Amino acid sequence: MSLNLDPRQRAMLREMGVRVWQPLAPVAEAPVLPVAPEIIAAHAGTASASSGFNPNMQERKVFAAPVAPARPASPPPVAANPPALSGAAPAGSAQPCWHVGAAQPLYAGSAQPGSARWLVLAQTAPAALQAPVFDGDAGRLLDNMLRAARLNRDAGAVLFAPLVRQAASGGMDEWPAALSALVEQARPDVVLVMGRLAAQALLQSAEPLGRLRGQVHALHGRKTVVTYDAPYLLRCPQDKAKAWDDLCLAMRVAAGGA
Repeated sequence: MSLNLDPRQRAMLREMGVRVWQPLAPVAEAPVLPVAPEIIAAHAGTASASSGFNPNMQERKVFAAPVAPARPASPPPVAANPPALSGAAPAGSAQPCWHVGAAQPLYAGSAQPGSARWLVLAQTAPAALQAPVFDGDAGRLLDNMLRAARLNRDAGAVLFAPLVRQAASGGMDEWPAALSALVEQARPDVVLVMGRLAAQALLQSAEPLGRLRGQVHALHGRKTVVTYDAPYLLRCPQDKAKAWDDLCLAMRVAAGGA
């Protein structure tokens, strides 16, 4: 409630010791200036960033300038003709080659004239080149396998040659010629190749040994059968039965039945 007192009444009240409070004169309000939408949007973004809170405010959608939707990242270009995967080594890398060790006859004292001739090509570690053929556990297993195939009694001749896989040393064109000369010298009725890598190299095939087994191939015009090498069979004795099947196939080939 306000009192409308004139100056005379206010003077009488002062004489009576009564103080009269009078409201101050109203202060003129500052004019409200229009604020640009860009300034409001920038202030809203600053406040959200400083507080760590980033609400999805409808006001920001209204005042903020429209933002073009981000384009999805473009996928990497796809070659028109992607390179095919193969077992060949990339260009410029070291190409492995094979070395044919010195051939030597096996079971020469029991050779049967007129019987089938055998050439055994066995994948061998380089360290085993200077050792006897039947040395160590792998050598004894090899001897047992060949004896099981009766090569120590029924064969006309058995010629054994180790095959060693080596890094390229400039002799990559020599070993095919050496192998061809060996086959020509041995004149085998059947060639027995032992070892996955040796079989793939001699037959120039990338097929796994499981697909190369069980069939008769041709190596320099001679019938050829492939099987596991003795060191592998020492590591995986469960495959000895498959190796025996391969030896049986080779024996049928040697007898002219396959």
